[in-house]
Amino acid sequence: MSQQSAAEKIKLIRVLSSNAAGRLPVQELSDEECRLVLRIAAELFVQPSKCSSDLADELVLDREQLVRLYQIIRGVREIQDVLTFESPMRRRVSFLRRELLPENIPTLKAMFSGNVCMPSHVEFHPALICNLRCKACPNIHPDSSGEWHFLGYPNLGEPLNRDRMRLVGDMFLDLGVESFSFGGGGEPSLSELTLDGIAHLRARSDRAQISLYSNGIFPKSWGESEYETLVTCLNKIRFSIDSSNAQEWSQYKGRPPELFETLWENIQQLVAARKRMSGKIRIGASCLVSKYSYKNVESFLVRAKATGLDFCDIKAVETCFGEKAEYKARSMDFRKSFDELMAKIQEGYFGSLDVVVDDSLLPKDDAAPAHELQATRCWVAIRGRMLTVGPYGELHPCPDAANPGSQSRRGAEKAIGQLSDFESPGTISSQFTALWAESLARRTSLSRGNCAYCVPSHKNYNLTVEKLFQDWSFGIMPEEQPLAGEKDHYLASRG
Repeated sequence: MSQQSAAEKIKLIRVLSSNAAGRLPVQELSDEECRLVLRIAAELFVQPSKCSSDLADELVLDREQLVRLYQIIRGVREIQDVLTFESPMRRRVSFLRRELLPENIPTLKAMFSGNVCMPSHVEFHPALICNLRCKACPNIHPDSSGEWHFLGYPNLGEPLNRDRMRLVGDMFLDLGVESFSFGGGGEPSLSELTLDGIAHLRARSDRAQISLYSNGIFPKSWGESEYETLVTCLNKIRFSIDSSNAQEWSQYKGRPPELFETLWENIQQLVAARKRMSGKIRIGASCLVSKYSYKNVESFLVRAKATGLDFCDIKAVETCFGEKAEYKARSMDFRKSFDELMAKIQEGYFGSLDVVVDDSLLPKDDAAPAHELQATRCWVAIRGRMLTVGPYGELHPCPDAANPGSQSRRGAEKAIGQLSDFESPGTISSQFTALWAESLARRTSLSRGNCAYCVPSHKNYNLTVEKLFQDWSFGIMPEEQPLAGEKDHYLASRG
């Protein structure tokens, strides 16, 4: 960095920090502290989950000095916006911000002390069937003749009905859970419990955050009433489109290509219903990047924007236990083609469409940092960030563990438990509380290294909470972190 450039950056950070200083009890920064603020912000930009003890060692700072600089970074809006919207590790930044919300900090401290904490998010898997045959899905397998089939759930007795589903939802609301989703190994729209469950949760709570993950091939019987329920009751819906055109979609989904347009027509009906009702639901989609699809992701984004979607997740294929690896194979020109797309995304080519790209798809200039290679404990399971209720009331630490395909691979490993005492709200709550407490030791023992159903998407969350835990052990409390606890782009797009 030239002396002039360094001086300009120091001047800028001093101006920005002076704005923060108006609200925070900080003294004027020295030139060296300005340089350190810039270095720390730059490091967090590319490695938001880096532990504070490592930063302190590299910068030769003690805990108090680091906390002071963190305080400046936390108070500078411009730095926070860059970390949220421009960092290549946006998912990790989002997870950090969510966990650092003031209402979550007491739970973090209790969890780090080894206490049992109630789940922060519950996902329901109500459907016993699926209408697609996605080739890289762990729940889809071919038979000896090459026909692809959905692996059904093990029969665990009587499936949940409407009353029991409502009772379970009421229980979690009464326990303080405010974040819910509906998804599954099956397609949730195929179960009559999905719309009823969504509407019931919304009727019980205005504060609840409710999401739906669907493949978009809704029942033919759905009409205006069903779309209006989605618009008025959901905060977010994401369509797992996963392909850019009808041919790719048919090849991957195992269904006739004409259904691809049916899917987009359903999305358009939902967008129209939102406009008609002045709804606030966020509507988005996901697209998988594989050797079959990487050249057409741009056309997918163009269509998504033209349709009126709010966000798109560009995802790598998670091949589930090493199978179907052909969907991860990439040709020699993948990097060049995808980097050109990334440049357009970063330049704002897609306007108000909020595009989030898996960090596994970003170019890797160097070897992964050491802290990313370690098998961290499964904070997803410990925190209850994705506690999943299966179609029979069975409890799993995450949606991937609940998938019927995952269950067939686990062998001797069992679910956390199964809800069965539906006599009253009190009895079902007592049963769940006991099962959840009894499972803490097992949930704490899980890690990426020993968990049969762990998938790469859990890594971002586990690394971010591991960072918070290591920082807590180092003496830096959650409220002293450099990233401000706030709702970010997953709840409100910048556009």
